[in-house]
Amino acid sequence: MKKLLFFIMTLIIVATTAFAQDGTPETQRFQNERTVVIVTADSSTYAARYMNERLRQNFRLPYWDAVEVSTTLTPSQLTEDNLKALAKRHHAQLIVVPVVRTWIWRQYHSWGWFDDDEFYTECVYNLSLYAYNVKEGSLKSYTSRGQEHDEAMVLNNPYEVLGKAMDQIMEKFPYTRIPKDI
Repeated sequence: MKKLLFFIMTLIIVATTAFAQDGTPETQRFQNERTVVIVTADSSTYAARYMNERLRQNFRLPYWDAVEVSTTLTPSQLTEDNLKALAKRHHAQLIVVPVVRTWIWRQYHSWGWFDDDEFYTECVYNLSLYAYNVKEGSLKSYTSRGQEHDEAMVLNNPYEVLGKAMDQIMEKFPYTRIPKDI
C-alpha cells in the first residue's frame, strides 16, 4: 500500500512539473536573452550548409535564442523594410541572412607532354553575411571572397576553405557568442 501511494504521489509530481510551463512563447528563458532569426540559406551547396552550421554554433543559449526560418531571401530582397517585418513577426532583435554569391569547387586532371599527370583543385568563393539590428535599425554586410588553386592532394577538402572564409567573416561580425553589452 505504501509503494502504491508513493508511486501515485511521484506520478502527480512529475505530471504537474511537466505541465507547469508557461504557454507564452515571447517570454525569456534567461536574463538578458536575445532572439536572433537565422534565415536558412539554400542548402543545396556545401557553402550554404556550412554557413548555416557555423551561425548556429555562434548563437546559442543562454544569451541567444536562435530561431531558424526557411524563408529564402535573394540579395535583391534584403531591404530594411523586409527584414524589419521579419523581425517583428518573430519578436527578434537581430536578423542574420547568409548568402552564397559564388561557390565553385572544381577538380580536374591535367595532362600534357611536359606535365606530371596530376589532379588539381580550383576554388572560387564569395560569401556574404547580412545582419539587421532592430535596435539600431541598420543593415550591414560582411563578406569574404577569394580563390585557391593547388594540387588535389593539398587542397582536397572544401570545408577547410569554407572554415577559413567563415573565420574571416566572423572576425568582422560584431555579434559574438557572449554579447559585449551585458
